[in-house]
Amino acid sequence: MEYSYELIKLHKNLPLKIIIHTSDNQAFISRHWHDSVEISYVLSGKIDNIYIDGKEYESGEGDIVVINSNAIHSFSVNRGQNRKAVTLLIPNEFLKAIFPDSDQVEFDCISIGEQARQKKRQFDELRKNLNAIINAYREFEKNSLAYIKVTSLTYELVYLLLKHFKIKKKSNSRIEARKYTERLAMITNFIQENYKHNLSLDILSSQFNLSPEYLSRFFMRYTGMTVLNYINAIRLEKSFPELMNTDHPIIQIALNHGFPNEKSYNRVFKAAYNITAYQYRKEQKRNRS
Repeated sequence: MEYSYELIKLHKNLPLKIIIHTSDNQAFISRHWHDSVEISYVLSGKIDNIYIDGKEYESGEGDIVVINSNAIHSFSVNRGQNRKAVTLLIPNEFLKAIFPDSDQVEFDCISIGEQARQKKRQFDELRKNLNAIINAYREFEKNSLAYIKVTSLTYELVYLLLKHFKIKKKSNSRIEARKYTERLAMITNFIQENYKHNLSLDILSSQFNLSPEYLSRFFMRYTGMTVLNYINAIRLEKSFPELMNTDHPIIQIALNHGFPNEKSYNRVFKAAYNITAYQYRKEQKRNRS
C-alpha cells in the first residue's frame, strides 16, 4: 500500500478495478490519494470511518460514497460480523476518454443520510448498476465473456454519475496545482523510503529547502494530517507484516520500524486499533487456531 500517490493497476480487460472486502477484522488504510475516482459501496455491516478531505463519515449497509480524483482519504473499520463492501476505482484516463471535460467536474455523491425523494431515486438507480457490476464480476471464472458485461456496465456507471451527481469542480478543494502535487509526492516518497530513520520536522524541511513552519502548514493543508501523524501511520502499516508473521518481541518490531520505543509504538497502534499490538497479535493468533 502506498501512502502518498497510489498507482491503480487495472484488472485485465477491464476499464476499472474492483475489490470485494469481506474481512470481519479491524483494519485501516492510511491517508493517500490517486487519480482514479473511487466508489465505496457497503453491502452489509458498516465502515466505521471514512475520511475525505477533512470530513468524516460512517457508512452503513446500502451507502454509496464517491471519492473524487486526488482527494485525500482513508478508511477505518472495527471488528464486526457479516461485513461486506466493494471498492470500485475508475481511472482518470477512462473518464477523460469518454468525457473530455472530466477535469472540470467532480461528483457530489454521498448517500449517507440522504432524504430528498429525487436523490433517493437516483441513488437507487446507481445501486442497481453497482449490483449488476458486482454480479457480472463474480461470473468471471465461469463466463469468458463477463468482462464485456462489466465494461458495458462501467459506461452506464459513468453515465449515471455524470447525469445525476456532476458538479463544477471546486478550485480549492483538491490537490490541483501540479507543483504542489509534485512537492507533496516528493516529501511523502522520501518519508516512505526513510521511515525507519529519525525523521523530524527540521530534518524534512532541510531536505526540501523549506522552513519548518511552511512545511508543517503545507503538509496539513494538503493531507489533513500532521507530518508526525503521517510518519507514524507509515511506520505502523510497515510494521504490520512483522507483527502478524513473526514472534519477534514488540520492542524489536517497534525499533525495526522507526519507533523510538515500545510505548510510542503501542500509543500509535492503540489509536488506530483500540488495543495494543500485543493484544491484537494474540487475538489474531487465537482466531486462526
